[in-house]
Amino acid sequence: MTLNRRLMLVAATVVVAAAVVAPAATAQDRAAYDGLKQTVSVDTFQATESVGGSVTADGMTALLIQALVRDGRFVVIEGAASSEASAIVRGAVTKYEPAAGGSSLSIGGGLGSMLGGRAGTRSQRAVMEISLRLVNTSTGQVVSTSSAQGSASSRTSDAGLVNTWSGATVGGEVFRATPIGQAGEDAIMRAVDQIAAGMRDVPWSALVVDAAETGVYLNAGADRNVQPGLTLTVWRPGRTLTDPRTGEVLDVEMARIGQVRVETVRDRLSIASVVDGEQPVRGDVLRVE
Repeated sequence: MTLNRRLMLVAATVVVAAAVVAPAATAQDRAAYDGLKQTVSVDTFQATESVGGSVTADGMTALLIQALVRDGRFVVIEGAASSEASAIVRGAVTKYEPAAGGSSLSIGGGLGSMLGGRAGTRSQRAVMEISLRLVNTSTGQVVSTSSAQGSASSRTSDAGLVNTWSGATVGGEVFRATPIGQAGEDAIMRAVDQIAAGMRDVPWSALVVDAAETGVYLNAGADRNVQPGLTLTVWRPGRTLTDPRTGEVLDVEMARIGQVRVETVRDRLSIASVVDGEQPVRGDVLRVE
């Protein structure tokens, strides 16, 4: 058997073996959520090199987006600074222990003067802690902070081929399949309820897309559980008040324009009629009272 053929076979063994990791914790099955869904966007996690760097940051961001979508109470808007979202979730990894405990047994052998074989079994426990901030996009204010810790253990059998000159290993584990990735997912599942609790302080809102004789068009439809007959109050944004020293948004003045009632609901759009007040214009904010 040629050396390249051996490399391919052993690399395949690594990938298969690495995937044999204890399943990640999942949220309990929820009854179908029939309330109005809030819109959120997720900023990229902050993770320094000491807590996993960009691999952990990207992996945790993807896991949080998946968890929020799967939860059923939210519509996740792409883009961290999306104006369509009611709130932005900003997270950071604050504790990172990929090998908080465990044991291993390995057997080595020679496969040539340059390459060495390796096979073994290992048990590993990982711990990750995250902190989250929920920011109201209308005001820029932090409405809630929370933290969550997750842990995961695995027992895997692996076989790898190591270059004894460089120490490089053929193959590798993807973030989610590792104990530290599963610990992160466990922490995120615990954090979702905390995010939902923080969103209670963020009013549900939608935006006016357009207004014409045929009706007032809203950027919320069946995707956000909007139903015909829903009455919404129309608000027009005014001055944005900021702290002169820090530039932090303190408040946004809002003027009440009137009310509209939803008549027709489509997948991602609703058409409403004016109940009272002025004719809305594009960009006006609609809220439930």
